[in-house]
Formats: sequence, structure tokens, C-alpha cells
Amino acid sequence: MTQIEGLNPFTPGTGQLPPYLAGRENEQGRFRQILAKMSAGRSPAANMVMYGPRGMGKTVLLNWLIDEVEKTDTKDNSIRTSSATPNQLKNPAEIWGFLLSDEGWMEKLLSGETTAGFDAKVFFAKKWKEKSPTNKILLNTLISECKKNPLVFLLDEAHTMEPEQCHALLNISQQVQNEAPFLLVLAGTPGLAHFLTTVGASFVERSTKMGIARLDAQATADAIVKPLNEHGINIDDSTLAPVVEDSQHYPYFIQLWGEALWDLAKEKDLQKLTSQEIAEVETKIENRRSNFYEQRRATLDDLELLPAAVAIAALFQDTETTTRDYLKEIIADNLPADSLATQSVNEHLRTLIRHEFIWNPPDSILFEAGIPSLMKYVLDRQREHVQERSPTAE
Repeated sequence: MTQIEGLNPFTPGTGQLPPYLAGRENEQGRFRQILAKMSAGRSPAANMVMYGPRGMGKTVLLNWLIDEVEKTDTKDNSIRTSSATPNQLKNPAEIWGFLLSDEGWMEKLLSGETTAGFDAKVFFAKKWKEKSPTNKILLNTLISECKKNPLVFLLDEAHTMEPEQCHALLNISQQVQNEAPFLLVLAGTPGLAHFLTTVGASFVERSTKMGIARLDAQATADAIVKPLNEHGINIDDSTLAPVVEDSQHYPYFIQLWGEALWDLAKEKDLQKLTSQEIAEVETKIENRRSNFYEQRRATLDDLELLPAAVAIAALFQDTETTTRDYLKEIIADNLPADSLATQSVNEHLRTLIRHEFIWNPPDSILFEAGIPSLMKYVLDRQREHVQERSPTAE
């Protein structure tokens, strides 16, 4: 009978909390400071905009924040959380439904308003545009609730929100924050920062930016080793080193490695993993990663951005960062003329950012690779393509 029992604790790609949340102490500390201020009845200084490439753990941090609120705040004025995704917020009525805790608020507010064929969504959309007294009633209700129970509202995939609804939500947050503890947390891909500048809310630039990047080597090792150790599975530092390197400190790949190692150890009833097991797992990881990368490469090809992506990937083989101006030069030199005629270089750059091929963290003006090994994959595939098209030497 195997000594390794239970379900695999690793969670690649699910957004669930991993068995050990490593390397996010700084982000957790910043959120804890905000929660402490809200518990004291004070509103945070600004909304939180959290962004980074997919698979970095943004959704994990949102779930951690919900757990943290539920775990630490038990006072009468306890903080409450509410969370949504953009497909749940298609109109003002749905926005208010997630913000207000009283489920009967709509019926109370609509007393005397309902008639045959009444459509609440149309009603609220019209009232919001009119800036009618209805909006003031809703705002006052939310402010009153937040004074009693501060609210943290989390919106994942915020970069996909409709601009009109995003503008409405940002306006609500600003008005409530002026009078009561309220925090809006927007999480999304690197394109989120630019998207928010397009929705017409001038105060959005004052939001606090939090870039979610790759972990360092020690945090990567801890994220793999500690859960394995808890299940009686050991791996020494020299055996672990190539795993840490191969993961590139990317949270999604870290969880892939952990999941595969745990499965193999359970299958073979191993309490110690050696380089032989690492090599066996590496093949499986490479296959999954290649499928993941090929989908992204195909997307770049569909967008006619593959030649520019190849040139950028070649650049990043020799450097870790580069400037916006240099990236624009590369894009201009590697796109069809008709593509540049319909879209500006800046628009193409934003598309590469939106698809997470490149990004720049909030604390830097320099750009870096979204996932370095994705760039290597794109470059390798291009070299294979060139070789396939070259005439065979006789």
C-alpha cells in the first residue's frame, strides 16, 4: 500500500490557492495594510489595479484576499467581500446587485415604478445616463452599508469589461471612497493599464498599481518542496535545481512541475525523487508547455504579428529588458505595409502587450518578456520553419 495518500495538492491553471503560496509576501503585506485601515473605518487612498501575464497568480491573490478577510475580521464592523467577472456586469443593475448586500434593494427602490413589461436592466441603464435621483439613492445606500461593513469588491479579468460599465464602476468607487471604507480591486492582463486610460475616468491614473511578476528562485523552490515534504516526498537541492530553472519561476509552470512530481511519486510509491524521476517528468512538462505555446504562437500569426514577435524574441535572447521606442522600431520593420496602413505601431505594440508577449511592470519604464521560454519557443519554431523551406544540400 502506498504511503502517499490523498489528492494531489498542486493546482495548475485553476486560480485556486496553491498548497503553499510562496513569494507573495510583499503583495500580501500591502493588502493587509489596506485591510487594517479599512477595519479602522478609513477608506484606502485609491483603488488597486493588479496586472501581469496570465498564469502569474493574480486570481490566486484575489482568492487569498477573500480568505484573509474572512479569517481575520470578526468584529461587528467586519469587512465584507464581493467578487465578479465582467460577464456578470453588463449593466448598472447587475453592478449594484454585486455592490449592495441587501438582496431586496431593487424591489424596495422600484416600489411604484414597475409596470407590465418592465425591464429592470433598461430602467437602470436609462437612470444612470440621466444621472437621476435613483443613482443618489443607490450611492447613499452603499455608503451607509460601507460605514457599517467596509466593502472590498474584486473584479477579475477586468480588461474584458465593457468601457461604459467600467466607467460607471470607477465613478461609484470614487464617490463611495470619499465617504466610507471601500476598495475596488481590478485584476487583469498587462493590457489592463491601457484599457483603464480609455474609459474616460480621469482619476484612474491615481490608482495604486501592483505588478504580478515571476517569483525568485527561493520562492519557486519553496512552492514545490514544501507541499511535497508535507506528503513525505523528499527531493534534494541538486536534484531540484533543474526543476527550478526549467519552471523559469513562472507560477503556472511551478504548479505543473509540482503536480507531475507528486503524481509520479504516488504512482511509484517513492519517498525520494532523483534525477531519473526529474527526467521522466520533464518530457511530460515539455509536451504540455509546447501545446500551450503553440496556441499563443498561432494567435500571433493570426494577428500578423508573428514576424515582429520573432524579431523581438531574438532581441530578448541577449537582453532581459528593452525600451518602448526600440520595440516600436522592431515592429515597424517587421510588419506588412498594409498592416501599418490600417493600424499604428503603437496599436500593434498594445496588441503584443494585451496578448502578454511583452509587458512592463508598474515600477519600470522598461519592457520584459511575458514568459521568456515562450519567446524561445517562437524563435525555435521560426528556425525550424526556415530550415524546412531551405533546399536540401546535395
